Amino acid sequence: MLKTSNTKTASINVRLYPEIKEQAENVFAYHGLTLPEAITVFINHACHVGGFPFELTGAYWQDPASLAALEECKQMEANPVVYKRFKTEEELFADLDSDDDV
Repeated sequence: MLKTSNTKTASINVRLYPEIKEQAENVFAYHGLTLPEAITVFINHACHVGGFPFELTGAYWQDPASLAALEECKQMEANPVVYKRFKTEEELFADLDSDDDV
């Protein structure tokens, strides 16, 4: 559970194209929210669900190479003993430079 207080003490500065900002303001105003309120709702919900509060879709995510990379990541997470993990880049490069093919 997230610990919250009554006082908001953090801020975020986001740079957007003016047209996108205006479009977003119109979308959220339709739902009775300001842009900062909508961003707060998004962040709170993302924290509640432990990730994006919606499914990521689109051309990038449907690209065969991207899908293959995501599948490989899932396999690596499911089989941590099979895949090597490194805590630092020095460990990674030392392993790459070694003659070990294990």
